[in-house]
Amino acid sequence: MSYSLEFSESAIGALEDLGHADSKRLRQVFLKILSLRRTPRPADSEQLANFSYKGLSGFRDTQGEYRIVYAIDVKAKLVKLARVLHRDRDYRELDRI
Repeated sequence: MSYSLEFSESAIGALEDLGHADSKRLRQVFLKILSLRRTPRPADSEQLANFSYKGLSGFRDTQGEYRIVYAIDVKAKLVKLARVLHRDRDYRELDRI
């Protein structure tokens, strides 16, 4: 079964910024995000400790130098994208979501 995707404003902004800087990486990150529709918990994803997004447990998946931070609403069949962060960015930024 396929899940729907919901993007936060900060995730959309990060993708827009990435598109202006590097369209190849944008394509790679976006394809990884799209793959979460079929497999919201891929083998390389990790549950984040001490982080929840909209009352749901947070997860992160990687694509190259980027971290995709999201939550899964199993009942609604929805993957909620919280942030797209470069690996050099600190996870403490997640507190500001």
